[in-house]
Amino acid sequence: LGYVLMDDASEVFPTFSHPGTEFIYMLEGEMEYRHGNHTYSLKPGDTLVFEGEVPHGPEKLLEVPIRLLSVFNYGGKGQG
Repeated sequence: LGYVLMDDASEVFPTFSHPGTEFIYMLEGEMEYRHGNHTYSLKPGDTLVFEGEVPHGPEKLLEVPIRLLSVFNYGGKGQG
């Protein structure tokens, strides 16, 4: 579980790629989020679940500050 704060609309973010599944829950702000070839508009209360191996990350920060929760599930034995 991670808490993410982004407050600089001019900041450029790298794309990420990792094993497992990721869940994002928007708490505040508005942004465009890229997953592969798709872009999603996220506002407070929105959620997004996706495969982490596909390149993903913030595309454009539309209303800052942005606060979100990010939860990873890497799968595999012995992980909960």
